[in-house]
Amino acid sequence: MQEAAIKSLESSKALDIIAIDVKEHSSITDTMLICTGTSNRHVCAIADRLVDYLAKHGIHGVEVDGTAEGKWVLADLGNVIVHIMQDETRQRYQLENLYRCMAAGIDEQ
Repeated sequence: MQEAAIKSLESSKALDIIAIDVKEHSSITDTMLICTGTSNRHVCAIADRLVDYLAKHGIHGVEVDGTAEGKWVLADLGNVIVHIMQDETRQRYQLENLYRCMAAGIDEQ
């Protein structure tokens, strides 16, 4: 699933794609993928193409949220969650840092 998602993101010209393995410390997913789109339209197009690409490969039922604004779209693939964000939003929320801490087993204190 992760490889298929990354291929789709790459073909849609998503930027700065990173994958973080959180399966040891998350009950909701195994991997968080984070990438950047250059505009609202690009973010939504990346998400749409991801859903289409996965459907062509027999993966259906992808839940997508955030396409109304296109600043941060989340696609839930089950064992992979994909965050597609505009750069400003990505810089603001710093999800990489959060998920890397989670992956390392570091608790908030």
